[in-house]
Amino acid sequence: MKNKERKPVPPPLKRQVKVIVLILLTVSVVVFMLGYLQSQVMSGITAYIRGEGLWAKSQKEAVIQLYEYIHHPDDRTFQDFNRSLQINLEDQRARLALQQNTPDFTSAREGFIAAKNHPDDVDNMMRLFLMSDRVQHMKRAIEIWTEADRHIAELIDLANRIRNHHKALPLSDLTQFKPELDRLNAKLNELEIAFSLELSQGSRWMTRTFLIVNILLLFSMLAAATWVARRTIVQIDATESELRHSESRFKTLYDSNIIGILIWGKDGELYDANDAFLSILGYTRAELDSGQLNWRELTPPDHSDLDDKAMQQIMTVGHCTPFNKDFIHKAGHRVPVFLGGALMDGSHDLGVAFMVDRTNIKKMEDQLRLSATVLEASRDGILICDHNRKVLTVNDAYCYMSGYPSKAIIGETAHFYHSANAEESKKIEDSLKTHGYWQEDTELLTSAGVKLPVRASISAVYGKGNETRHYVAVFADISERKALERNLKNMAHYDHLTGLANRSLFSDRLDTAIARAQRSRKDCALLFVDLDKFKPVNDQYGHAIGDEILQEVASRLKSVTRDADTLSRLGGDEFVIIVEGLTEDSIVTHIAEKVVHQLSQPFNVGRNSITIGCSIGIAIYPQHGCTGIELTRAADIAMYAAKAADDTHYYLYQKKPKSDANHL
Repeated sequence: MKNKERKPVPPPLKRQVKVIVLILLTVSVVVFMLGYLQSQVMSGITAYIRGEGLWAKSQKEAVIQLYEYIHHPDDRTFQDFNRSLQINLEDQRARLALQQNTPDFTSAREGFIAAKNHPDDVDNMMRLFLMSDRVQHMKRAIEIWTEADRHIAELIDLANRIRNHHKALPLSDLTQFKPELDRLNAKLNELEIAFSLELSQGSRWMTRTFLIVNILLLFSMLAAATWVARRTIVQIDATESELRHSESRFKTLYDSNIIGILIWGKDGELYDANDAFLSILGYTRAELDSGQLNWRELTPPDHSDLDDKAMQQIMTVGHCTPFNKDFIHKAGHRVPVFLGGALMDGSHDLGVAFMVDRTNIKKMEDQLRLSATVLEASRDGILICDHNRKVLTVNDAYCYMSGYPSKAIIGETAHFYHSANAEESKKIEDSLKTHGYWQEDTELLTSAGVKLPVRASISAVYGKGNETRHYVAVFADISERKALERNLKNMAHYDHLTGLANRSLFSDRLDTAIARAQRSRKDCALLFVDLDKFKPVNDQYGHAIGDEILQEVASRLKSVTRDADTLSRLGGDEFVIIVEGLTEDSIVTHIAEKVVHQLSQPFNVGRNSITIGCSIGIAIYPQHGCTGIELTRAADIAMYAAKAADDTHYYLYQKKPKSDANHL
């Protein structure tokens, strides 16, 4: 006969547990590394956004100085113009150093620091710069930066031409250079907005990419761990089935008189034994018949006390309670057996005993103990239920998650998911019924009434007739992942210092406001608020005081705006307010007056009382622009007009500004 094909031996439970632990450790390390990389990249992007604000402010101050020089030429104003461009030139120096074939990191670091970037941010900025070839948005942002530097060079050239012209013809009219200056200023403003948009889009792209990678990794970990756990559970079920079969065979053997049976004497004699006994211990009948076998000599020394207790009971009551012991096999290893004996009728030193080989049963018991250990060692919460979903067992991790003790859970009906949506509940139940499996994010209602976010994996365990016998539910705590997702969303849309909408969210809100205005046929307005005398505050008191003032500015702006208005910080000391649903221009006037009043009040920071003030440019849709870019540019121009005026702090944009244009 041909040998039967041998079934593949499943890996031991210990190995499967190691696989699960290895998967968890590997993915944890990868997720940690991705989180660290993400934090570094996001830090670099934030630094560039802050640097862009400083760059834009310096450029705007330089343009204002050049306008001033055209109207009132003097050497001090020209020197102020050159000083205002130092940040722009130092940033250019850093960029050129990094774009060399062999990047000059020392020069780049000195350039970034001289451009007033925080030293702790410089390394991330350089690393992100060198990654630009692999990140499309960053590559485009650097191209815009390069183009802006060319226009800065044109601005410097224009300033030198104006100065040389003035020196050659002191009485000549320098306003002939204003159109060229206006063109350069408009182009630089356009590039500043484009640069910020690219950084914002890059930030969102990186956030989405890291989020997707993290989700895929977590899903892979849960899928792999669930697969291994399911194999373990199936193996446990197979072990239980084998144990039941072993018990059935024992009863059959006993009834058929084919279990191990021996006739013994109290001093160890073996007068007779069946083939089953001989087979269990590896001896032949010839060895038995020759008197070579002695049951006391076949007993390990550490088990002799068990025999003595059994013999004492037999001599007292005529029989002993069956017990477990070991015999020594002919090959030298121990054979665990289940043994019971009794005196033969009318005899005081001769008896009969039955013996069952417990080798397989002992192995099963060891496996079950190991499975129970695995269940308790798991960091995920695990429930095992019967086909009616009555909880049979639960591990400590689940008790810790839910806040309930095991005695309050076992015997109760298990709730695998927490959903108030009937359609979603039906979908889950259909999946369990059809596929015997469901896995999704859900919530676990704890004993304190708190909804704990978890990743639930529920598997049905089937019997031989394909009927559902058990359910195994595995719950992984994902509260940290959910918190990370919320933090990433806030980082992408809100300013970290003031909590206001950042430039990215502002652009989206402005486009939405314009769309609503088109539908409702009502106007909307954009107020561009720039703080006056804020740079000296940073120089004199330090950035920590400056940051506290910016936070207080945000708080005061919130107090004077409506709930329907959008308040945003673009960077540095620039804020914008989007006002919707305008029925008359006086609403904007009123808001502007309240903003001016609030920001003109002293700021008490520590022991310092600091007064700064503000300049506000106002643009109204659709009179001054039909797109977000047009409105922003108009409000920016109006803000500089307000800053240049002596009699007002806010200014309404004029499409055709005149030399004597009136403010609101």
